Amino acid sequence: MFGWLFMTAILMCVILYTYRSVIGITQKNDNEFSTSFSMIRRKEIEDEVAFGRINELEARQLINDLKLEETNKIGEDRYFPNNRTTQLALTLFLVVTVLGSVTLYENLGFPKEVTFANEVSTQSVTSEKLSKFLLFRANKYDKAEDWYFVAQDYLSQQNYNEALPAFQRALDKMPDDIDNKVRVSVEYAQAIFYSNGQKVNDKMNKLVDDVLLLDPNQAMALGLKGIAEFDNENYRDAVVVWQKAITVGKNMRERSALLEGISKAREVGNISESDVPSLVQKRLTIKIDTSNIQSIDPQSIFLVYAKLPSQPMPIAIKRLTPNEIVDVIELTNLDNLMPGTTLADADKVDVIVKLSKLTDTDLTQGKVVGSKEGVLVDKADLLIIPVTL
Repeated sequence: MFGWLFMTAILMCVILYTYRSVIGITQKNDNEFSTSFSMIRRKEIEDEVAFGRINELEARQLINDLKLEETNKIGEDRYFPNNRTTQLALTLFLVVTVLGSVTLYENLGFPKEVTFANEVSTQSVTSEKLSKFLLFRANKYDKAEDWYFVAQDYLSQQNYNEALPAFQRALDKMPDDIDNKVRVSVEYAQAIFYSNGQKVNDKMNKLVDDVLLLDPNQAMALGLKGIAEFDNENYRDAVVVWQKAITVGKNMRERSALLEGISKAREVGNISESDVPSLVQKRLTIKIDTSNIQSIDPQSIFLVYAKLPSQPMPIAIKRLTPNEIVDVIELTNLDNLMPGTTLADADKVDVIVKLSKLTDTDLTQGKVVGSKEGVLVDKADLLIIPVTL
């Protein structure tokens, strides 16, 4: 606010200075013109007398008339109105130009973009300022990516109802880019699900079906499709769809949620593994004993993995934070690092716990802090592994 007042004051000073300068210049020109005219006229009268065209009496009369004209400022009355018009026209032009440029600058939104850029550089951007700027850009440019960022911002605030129209605008403005359309559509469907109290509706179903037509292996869309099937009491279809989501997905947390959903669908729908074979064929249940550890660096990362005794490469692995390491851990045949041998193909494995830093470029080079060798995979008991740093 102070900046705008300061700019207005400077502009007013410039306009006033220009106006006064024009007045001074025009008045000076009027005086110079009047003086020059008097001198030329006196010279003409003298020449007329010298050539005998007029006598002394006539010359004195002309001189008196000239003096009277100078006294009454006939020259000023004759020329000043024109100079006055010039002053007013120039002043009006300056006012319109300055105010028009400032108004245009404001309407185009450059002050807001400059202000936001300065706040970013000084790291003084708050979440409220960010939200306002994203909405401003979306309304100004009306592009798909700007509306998508607005929708993402609303999602981060769990303001799902406000995110829905932003997602819709992003889809409406989006070109025929299948990858982007799939990503935005599935996030839109997820926002609809949460805004509807985690209940399925027709709008969400249509978006999910459209996504799966474009990409049948979209993991998040398959997860939502499974929810819709479960909601319609199609428990077998829910199990099949969720298992496919696990197969094509890579997110470990989403996998755990899907496995829980599959277990519930099997229980409610009385679906046995003979009806729909289970994806999880073998598993190890592990508990890390951290009683010998005083404190853990929050920047630490634990790798818990199983390997064949004769091979160094893991056949099942999970990456865990210090908060996750205290929970019960499951390694299954789905946790293979790369295609090939999985836990389902092993009878006996070595279980290793490694500690690495989050900043390490190669987490596998961390320190071994716990291990169990010769673990029978088919053994259902809880495996407890003590760790020491």
